[in-house]
Amino acid sequence: MTKVSGKGLRWLLAEIHLWFGLILCAPLVLLGLSGSYLMYHDELDALVAGGPAFEVSQGVPQSVDAIIAVAADAAPQGFSLRMIRMPDGAGEPVIARIGPDGASFRDPRAKSIAVDPVTLDVLGEVVGGRSLLTGIMHDIHSHALIPGGIGRPIVGWLGVIMLFLCGSGLIIWWPKLRKLWAALTIKRGARGLRLHRDLHGAVGFWTLIVFTIVSFTGVYIAFPNPVASLMETVLMEERSSPPGPPVKAAEGVPEMGLQDAVRLADTVVSDVDFVQAIMPFRPGQPLRVQYNVPGSAEGAPKVTVMIDPWKIDVVKVEDPRAFGRTDMAVAWQRPLHAGVGLGPIWNGLVFISGFLPLLFSITGISMWWIKRRARQKRGRAA
Repeated sequence: MTKVSGKGLRWLLAEIHLWFGLILCAPLVLLGLSGSYLMYHDELDALVAGGPAFEVSQGVPQSVDAIIAVAADAAPQGFSLRMIRMPDGAGEPVIARIGPDGASFRDPRAKSIAVDPVTLDVLGEVVGGRSLLTGIMHDIHSHALIPGGIGRPIVGWLGVIMLFLCGSGLIIWWPKLRKLWAALTIKRGARGLRLHRDLHGAVGFWTLIVFTIVSFTGVYIAFPNPVASLMETVLMEERSSPPGPPVKAAEGVPEMGLQDAVRLADTVVSDVDFVQAIMPFRPGQPLRVQYNVPGSAEGAPKVTVMIDPWKIDVVKVEDPRAFGRTDMAVAWQRPLHAGVGLGPIWNGLVFISGFLPLLFSITGISMWWIKRRARQKRGRAA
């Protein structure tokens, strides 16, 4: 049996790296660009909608209980409060989502209103919502425009391929020690093949950690249970117990309102700041009341109280202050992927990472094409 040399293995890895990149460049580029867009879709949608800018009074906000009561009273007959979210900072309104009784807050008949947290005045309806472009970008990034539960795993496997491209690219790029600095930089005046190679290698190295984290967290979002189990193995610690069986609507029993839910959640948490309360997204999910831990960065994992709104019972409390290694790692997956929780620098790095597949596709395809033409010229000259 012929022994395969290290050079032969590296060549094989380079070939796989090349053809994965060539064949899948379009979906990988779309996945990256849509992710960068979605980081700022709220601001872009508000800009397109051109809705009113609400003026909020200066002063001390009223109690959360009073704010929720006003928002709930604003719901017309047959509607109820489905979500309430406190402002991110002073001078911003409370946003309440009002929809048909028993419906998700995402129900198309629902509407959002703004409430002044100081005066408790209802300021009006929030105009706009998700734009068509944002809807398309969300569908690309979450399920590759493929409905029916098939698209999410496809996006997850694209994330796995991104991780492979990260690892294989590092191995292929790895230079000899005397050439390390040249491999880490872009040669001044470089053109043609040298420019594309320098951009591909140097940018790939300097962005490797961010790109790997964004890709890995994307795989987690697509395959949460398998990836969480892998984390348990690597970190040698099991997660806390799951919340139990799905909650189930009881026939003839009305669901509890958000005001009562927040009052119940307040009895099982302390030293926290209320952020939002949301009725279940879909059947089987609990009502969720979330709080910020004082001093934590915006977007960091929140304290979450899960409630069965029909049994009026707390199902589970997730408090990052009590998390072990694995629970903390799992809790940070979505914030890291969304570019939140670690301040503006991380936010900017994650935004830039969405453009990396485009850069790598351009430079990778250019290198392949230049080399291919050179081989053809040599072949004709022979």
